[in-house]
Parts: sequence; C-alpha cells; structure tokens
Amino acid sequence: MRYLPTSRLMPGMALGQDIYDGAGRLLLAKHLLLSEEYISHLEFLGFPGVYIDDEFTRGIEIQEVISPQIRSRALKMVHELFTFTVDGEEPTVEEIRIQKTIESVVENIVRNGDVMCNMIDIKNYDDFIYYHSIQVGLISIMVGVRYGLLQEELCQLATAAFLHDIGKRFIDPDIVNGTWPLQGQDREVFKSHPKLGAEFVRGTYRFSPQVYAGILEHHEWYNGQGYPLNKARDEIHLYARIIKLADSYDALTSKRPGRAAQAPSDAMEFVMAMAGVQFDPNLVNILMHKAAVYPVGCEVELSNGTHAVVAQNFEDFPLRPLVKVLETGDMLNLRDDAEARSITVGKLVL
Repeated sequence: MRYLPTSRLMPGMALGQDIYDGAGRLLLAKHLLLSEEYISHLEFLGFPGVYIDDEFTRGIEIQEVISPQIRSRALKMVHELFTFTVDGEEPTVEEIRIQKTIESVVENIVRNGDVMCNMIDIKNYDDFIYYHSIQVGLISIMVGVRYGLLQEELCQLATAAFLHDIGKRFIDPDIVNGTWPLQGQDREVFKSHPKLGAEFVRGTYRFSPQVYAGILEHHEWYNGQGYPLNKARDEIHLYARIIKLADSYDALTSKRPGRAAQAPSDAMEFVMAMAGVQFDPNLVNILMHKAAVYPVGCEVELSNGTHAVVAQNFEDFPLRPLVKVLETGDMLNLRDDAEARSITVGKLVL
C-alpha cells in the first residue's frame, strides 16, 4: 500500500483503504478500482491524496490506529455533536452514546498495542473540523498510553480531545474558516472558543471536571503566554497539555485557509523547536516516538538521490525507517544495515 497525491492517481488503480466523509459515511470502499469519475470526485471534495494498492508495494501493510468501523462511528459522533442539538433527547442518553463510542476507541488503541500513528490522515478540506477532532483524539490517546494513564483517565482525555473544538460551533463559520492569522476582533472572537466549548459541555453533560479543564485550557502555552487563563507549566491540566500538542501537530499537517499542509517531518521540527515554549517538553519527547515523521507507504527521497517507499518504522529510531528503493526494488534498512549508515531520508515526496 502506498500514498499518492490525488493529482497522481490514474484510472484502474485500486484503493488501499476505505474513504469516509466527515459524517462517517463510506464514500469509496477499499479495493475499489478508480475511474476518471471517482478521481474527479475526490479532487472536487478536496482530498489531497489517498492510499492505493499496487504491485510494487504489495506486502507493505499499515497497522491502523483504530479499525475503519470504529473510526466511522467516531466521525459520526463528532459530526452530530457539531451539527445537532440534544433538544428532544435526554442529555444523559447522548452522554452514554458518546462514552460508549469513546470507550470503543480507547479499547481499540490499547488492544492494538504500542502502535504508532503511521499514516497520513485521509481528510477533505471542507470537513476538516470533524477529521481534525478525531485525529487529535487518536494522537492524544496514544500519547496518554505511553505516558502511563489508566483506562478511565484515557477515556476522560479522549472525551476532552474529541470535543476540544466544540466551542467553534457557536462562532461565525467565516471566522472559524478565515484565513490565518486572524486579525483584530475576529481573532478575539476565535479565542473565545475554548471557554464557549467548556461552558457548553459543562451545561449539557455530566462529564468529569478533568474533561472541562482539558477543553478550556487546550490553547494555554507551556510558558504562560497562551489563552484564556495564561496558565503555565504544571498549572495547565495534563489533558490540556496533551491536547495542545496533538491539536498543533495535526493542524500543521493539514491544509487550512491561507496555508498549505506541512510534511509530518516539518511539523515535528516545529513542535521540537517550541518545546518549553508552547509545549510540555516531556510530551514532545513522547510524540516524537508515536507520530511517524515518514509514514509507511509514503515516497521519500534519500540522501544518495534515490527514491523509496517507506515500508516500516521503528518507534525508537523514527528517522531511520525500512524502505523499498523504487529504482531497484531492494529493501534498505536504514536502522540496521551497515552499508546504509551514511544514507539518510532527505524529504517526503508528496
């Protein structure tokens, strides 16, 4: 399986994974043979790329963080929370539904073992907020697992992470989707979303105070220069510090108004540079081991000028993956092969 930008897709290629919209509905199924019409539809919806199966990458498999079915359920949950109210339904009923979905996500990640975030998230431009909420939740859970949080704590963290941007539903979409950086009054209105979200969740559901803190404080900076409370270091709730990191990393790797998506490696460089400023340095160290900067299935350019597809990542050696060289088909282990010690990954080819 390999990742290809939508612009490089050709009729007859087979999809390597299911494609869902922001409401969790299946758009295109795994193994579907792409036609001109399907490719045009993906371009129209704003999908920057997808995973395909081809002969060259046969045998290169990606361990997904959660199953496609559970991802679909989580997307549907988040979409409904952003687009519907609980009028006419007891909040406790909706609360139970949310908790059951989140428990399934957490159990799936824990059951999959010490899995890395090893894929480029497949999301379209218009439904960004739903995909983003899910990805922030998944990254937060993986960081929380490595941090040593218990199952109940992971569920609380996941709840706050999935709902961290819920306050944006109360802000003018033109501001939420405005070109960054926002200026003047628009910026001040945007900065109200953590408080709006925490107040909405507190007034609607009976989640723990830790969930509210995670939502309210997810834009606080480690050095105290964030908002809305200007908290610093350990004054910021642990859940909020984790969500802040996951939120920033996923936003950097996503196309947004006024800015292109960064490669995972470039986003990680930014996160590392801002450790101790925006982010908790201990959590940055965990993310460096959990988020693959060269995801499996992606094409990379090596320092010797050859191109290759990433076949496997090693959690403790994130910059030295196993790759399959495009020119020769040879497998090259940048971690273990003695003859590869002088070779490095130069950049992702997206």
